[in-house]
Amino acid sequence: MKKLLTSLMITVLIALTVTVPQLKTEYGLATVEENEQFIIDKLFDLFDRANATLTEIFAKLEARGVTIPEEVLNNYDKGLAIAKGAVQLRDKGNYAEAKEKILEAMRYLRDATLAVGDDLRRVEKPEEREARISAGIEAAIKRIQARIEKLREIAEAAEARGINASRIMERLGNLTELLTRIKGKIEAGNVSEAAREKEMSQRWFGEAMAALKPIIETYKASQAERFLNNTEMRLLRISSRIKDILKGLPIPEIARNRITQHMGRGIQTAKSRIADVRGLLKLGRMNEAIQMLGELRVDIVNLMREMKQQPSVKPEIGEALEEIDRCEIALRVLEERSEMLEEKGVNVTDLLTKIQEARDLIQKAVEKLREGELTIAENLLSQIENIIEEAKSLTNQLETHASSS
Repeated sequence: MKKLLTSLMITVLIALTVTVPQLKTEYGLATVEENEQFIIDKLFDLFDRANATLTEIFAKLEARGVTIPEEVLNNYDKGLAIAKGAVQLRDKGNYAEAKEKILEAMRYLRDATLAVGDDLRRVEKPEEREARISAGIEAAIKRIQARIEKLREIAEAAEARGINASRIMERLGNLTELLTRIKGKIEAGNVSEAAREKEMSQRWFGEAMAALKPIIETYKASQAERFLNNTEMRLLRISSRIKDILKGLPIPEIARNRITQHMGRGIQTAKSRIADVRGLLKLGRMNEAIQMLGELRVDIVNLMREMKQQPSVKPEIGEALEEIDRCEIALRVLEERSEMLEEKGVNVTDLLTKIQEARDLIQKAVEKLREGELTIAENLLSQIENIIEEAKSLTNQLETHASSS
């Protein structure tokens, strides 16, 4: 490809050729729903940046008497129209189609950018070109630095679970040193050499990503197994509570038996899916296992929803059970974050105290539901929610302090 572009236009090309593969790699590290939302948000952010860059290029060319070819403007308009459709798909929750559409929109913007590259080089003054190159290099450095931190977090999390990530950590250290050197050359006015080394940094980053891939696969398997175990415990808690509460409800025995059988079928469906996922993990069929984990989450959500919709049961009881479940999930996330902070040497005593306080109150709320004291249970849940918010705020403060120290 001809060397048409630097700085502002390189920003567009990097967005379209470097970051998207990275997103696909990161995709495997979170839950299905979180991954889809994460990728879509990142892609729309990239599109907005590419659009702003191209708009700036058009304005500069037109200000200097250059007519933008109609074909280029048509490509640009097509890109915007497709992006608008992608927004509508995203807002409806259709993430897969939205992702394809926004990538298609980016390709139109890329084509438009490449088409005006020679015109931009011809009308720019030397000092403008140098300033543009410097700005583009600095923007690229910031993006790479942010990605290095993401990779380092993944590598550290893998090491905490006994996975050897020393090689990738060494590569990330070398890459960080290179970026520091590039910034020094920009400050010294040596823009051309900084540009060459920036290309090197992108190549090194790609190599670091490749080296991280087997670690990510191992980490994915570990995380999937951990998520499955947590989900199995969650199902056991929910099914036990539903059975206990049904025993104490002042409803006809025939209704109690009908609800127990109905809920039992839902519980058995979820248990069967857990066994299927475990089998897939043992066979190394990770993608199928991850997809089924998403289906398992839906099974449990449906189970809670059905409890709330039973005609013989007050809907407030089902709502309270749902809220207890949400609180327990939030507390488990806080516990995982506290573990990571503790590994970094942070004192998490106050945070753990709040988490335990919330857990104790959850136990009390469950007991009150069993006894039919719905109002007391709801008041306890309100207290639990406040404690969780306090714990989240404290966790954020501790993480900010840990990253700055």
